[in-house]
Amino acid sequence: MRKHSKIPKIKYPLSLLFPVAILFALALEPFGFASAGFVCIFLLLYFIKTLTKQNDIIHTLLATVVFSSLVTLTSFHWIWNAIRNISGQGIMISSLLFLVYALVSFYKIGIIFFGSVFLNRYRTVKDSHFLLLGIPSLFLISDWICPMVFPVYWGDLFRNNILWRQMARCGVEVLGFVSVFSVSLLYLMILKSEKGFKVYTKFLFPIFCFFCINLYFLSEPIPQGPTIHLSLIQPNTKYAKRETQENQEWMTKTIQSVYDIGLEAIRNTPKPIDLLVMPESAIPFLGTLDSKDSNSTYSKSFVDVTESLVRIGNAPLVFNELVSDEGSRNSLTLLHPLSMVSERRYKQILLPFGEYLPGEKNFPWLRSLFPETSRHIPGKLTEALGFQTKTGERVTFSPLICYEVLYPDLLRQTMQQSPSEFILNLTNDSWFESQTETMQHAGAGRLRSIESGRPVVRVAVTGLTTAYDPWGREMMGELQTFQKAVGYLDLPTVNKDRTTLYIQFGPSPWRIMAVFLLFFVFFRSPRPILTTK
Repeated sequence: MRKHSKIPKIKYPLSLLFPVAILFALALEPFGFASAGFVCIFLLLYFIKTLTKQNDIIHTLLATVVFSSLVTLTSFHWIWNAIRNISGQGIMISSLLFLVYALVSFYKIGIIFFGSVFLNRYRTVKDSHFLLLGIPSLFLISDWICPMVFPVYWGDLFRNNILWRQMARCGVEVLGFVSVFSVSLLYLMILKSEKGFKVYTKFLFPIFCFFCINLYFLSEPIPQGPTIHLSLIQPNTKYAKRETQENQEWMTKTIQSVYDIGLEAIRNTPKPIDLLVMPESAIPFLGTLDSKDSNSTYSKSFVDVTESLVRIGNAPLVFNELVSDEGSRNSLTLLHPLSMVSERRYKQILLPFGEYLPGEKNFPWLRSLFPETSRHIPGKLTEALGFQTKTGERVTFSPLICYEVLYPDLLRQTMQQSPSEFILNLTNDSWFESQTETMQHAGAGRLRSIESGRPVVRVAVTGLTTAYDPWGREMMGELQTFQKAVGYLDLPTVNKDRTTLYIQFGPSPWRIMAVFLLFFVFFRSPRPILTTK
């Protein structure tokens, strides 16, 4: 008797991408349903199977473009605000630019779609090999080889489940691979299994093992360093366009506002402050580095504000500034008390279209489309920054400026270059004017904390100001976004010798494994039998 598949067929498979995109959005912030991520992958597996049966390049290309557009429209709709604000264009032009971006922004799905079709066109691949070895490998490879303006990894769909996300100790790519592998097991169980619990065991046992590994990571003891008291300032400075720089009244009010909230943070602190932190773009355009450059951003008022806060608080101050040092630099600066010596770290990974224009040399007309785009130049990998606490202990931190928190490789290189006790991320999400964006951006810090095994402290100019422990749990109540606020945090640091599998080995072993598995699936599968009428 012919067996029927337990998964019903859909007449128009392309329509399945609509619920998949919605589930993708529900898996990310502000919803954060990891269960939606699993269902999303499950439906993607089903859709991939239909693609391989159709075996049509045009249909596969159409599916890639449709999925990219739908994911952008549902999950990353906030990008439209950024395009509008940075370009300064009207609604029509901004919408057109956004739609062009949406068509290609999530092109990484094409690696999975075309790779799956290619495998099944030239080989007769068993369902188990295809689903358990081929597709998870394609997901990992797509994370690896597809640079994106706003990097999103498949593991990001599962970062809000406290138990499952601990697999990020091996890297976010591994979290994505394991998640897709587990969903594939469930898919096979439904597709091929017969009734009876014993038959299900071989499918459920690997998933149970993954849960045990995650449980071990969650219960793993972490060597603690000194606990420090941080004062985190959220001044709610609105994004400023270039004409604002010439508005002396606005700049004066902004500097005074930041100074006032800094004084409030110092006066209301429940205990002596070890480190006072201001976010990116608290005072835009200006800097404290005196320079003879004609484009110097030096401001005596900015110098007075920062030095006054350090003296009154008797604590080191971390702040963001724009300095001129062989070009325009986005800088994180640490100002020490007593000596009043400043240490700077320059942003290494710049935001395309925000901090520089890709291809501007060859296409200078792009500047007319994006007049608000800065002309920053990147910095180089440097040492961690250190300061002395009120108890006389020296504590170090690794600085990440805004966009850099999206890149796990950068964090790993930073930790290998100069280990530290915690990670400090100064950011400015005001250009996006979106609660969704700021929560998604903050969520990336959750995975960076797990990957590095260190707490991540995020200080944002308009919010979300928060902190994550080495397991990705929130360590303080989130400060409400789009309003002035001060947060106090007793931060238990981590011994700088602490390491994780990701810091030790990086993504290379898993990438090699994925490529090997694809070759294994391809060359161990027979060629399709050609039939003639």
